Amino acid sequence: MEKIKVGISSCLLGQSVRFNGSHKNSPFCSEVLSEWFDFQPICPEVEIGMGVPREPIRLVNENDQIRVKNVTDQSQDFTEQLHQLADDYVPKLGDLCGYIFMQKSPSCGVFRVKVYNENGMPETEPAMGVFAGQLKKHYPLLPMEEAGRINDIRLRENFIIRVFANHDWKTNVLADPQPKNLVAFHTSYKFLLQAHSEAHYRRLGQLVADAGVQPLNETLKKYFTLFTECLSHVAKINNHVNVLLHMLGFLKSQLPGSVKASIIKLIERYKEQKIHLIVPVTMLKHYVELYQIEYLLNQKYLSPYPYELGLRNNL
Repeated sequence: MEKIKVGISSCLLGQSVRFNGSHKNSPFCSEVLSEWFDFQPICPEVEIGMGVPREPIRLVNENDQIRVKNVTDQSQDFTEQLHQLADDYVPKLGDLCGYIFMQKSPSCGVFRVKVYNENGMPETEPAMGVFAGQLKKHYPLLPMEEAGRINDIRLRENFIIRVFANHDWKTNVLADPQPKNLVAFHTSYKFLLQAHSEAHYRRLGQLVADAGVQPLNETLKKYFTLFTECLSHVAKINNHVNVLLHMLGFLKSQLPGSVKASIIKLIERYKEQKIHLIVPVTMLKHYVELYQIEYLLNQKYLSPYPYELGLRNNL
């Protein structure tokens, strides 16, 4: 399998590029995800010419504008350089399917980066790192996450799902944009979308139904925007339960009553959080493959990412 291109903060791969000459190696990224992801490492601060080691920087609210400044010498402002760097990287990053940033970084942080006022006091409202923020303006639908947040198993799984789905979209729809490919893509994601948001799934279905009427390029843009929004919702237990029971219905004529009862019991135990999601999914997938239920064999819900990642073992 061709590896998926994903951007990453260089320090997360063990590169000693932080302000104090250290790194923040993430074993999950460098040892696990690297089996499937072709990481494209970037350290914005090094890229704009700041040395290693270097004086630290932070976000400063200056007249309601977020700036990146040297902590000890605020006359050193790196904001425009980081903006320009992000703009320069745009043509090089168009094939990325995701990005993992270093948390709390004034250049790379995605969520809740601390902001200070001009007097050096912390403000109540956090912001986004300047480099990450500028990239998000160019790629608003690109899955972005922080290394610290992917320690949360649900956020980790959600991000991985979005990366693989992004790659799937580019490979099977954008590479050959035809209504039939959009229909096939949407059909294969039916149950995964329902697990994340039933309301979004219904709206997406309407877009697909109108694919032959509306201009295709416009439909594809609307679809993928809504698709991305849908998968950004972390799937809830009750949604998984509904999807599993729905899928089980496709097997009702093949399964002996005792087997069906056993699967239902597993689903109930998952709902009670006594077992992990992988248990009923594996059981269901076994019988889908045994009886070759073609519609379910093509469902991404059963295999949204490589089994070896083991993400559903803890959900």
